[in-house]
Amino acid sequence: MAARAVRTPLTLAVLSLLRERARHPYEIQALVRERHVDEVVKMRGGSLYDAIRRLADAGLVTSVASERAGARPERTVYAITDEGVAVADALVRDYLREPAQDFPVFVAGLAHILDLEPTTAAALLRERRAAIQAEHDRVAAQLHADTADLPRVVTLEADYAQALRVAELAWLDRVAAGIEAGELPWPEGRT
Repeated sequence: MAARAVRTPLTLAVLSLLRERARHPYEIQALVRERHVDEVVKMRGGSLYDAIRRLADAGLVTSVASERAGARPERTVYAITDEGVAVADALVRDYLREPAQDFPVFVAGLAHILDLEPTTAAALLRERRAAIQAEHDRVAAQLHADTADLPRVVTLEADYAQALRVAELAWLDRVAAGIEAGELPWPEGRT
């Protein structure tokens, strides 16, 4: 199996797009945004280029051509190797089958919510709710506008992320209301 450095959601996204056909990094980056993969895969600055370099170093992708369009810089086109296909298959199977232990900062904050006054805690949860609602609405509008011509299966990850947002909105409403109503009282001496 490939080294841990190439067993990431971003490298899986790259391998998956290269399974469709050989592409240059700029095209991969555009497709990640167009298909809303960036809703669930962290991609910043040069991280895509770093991922492609790691995949090439591991023998999972290979350079197959260089293209130049007009005065633009030369672009290297990459293709997936047979080993890359095997790794992509294994990653998809692992990611779908096995729940991963994530360590999100929100959950860490919840673990220490008793350090705040109840009214402050409820207000912060309401602020989070507003931010989640805004993100949900933004993504919903973008999905509606951008995916009319795409099969739904192509945007399942964005659909799942939206479902999680809906569930989180309901949970935040219940917890904030419970704190405000005194149904989730703070233990004596905590704050």
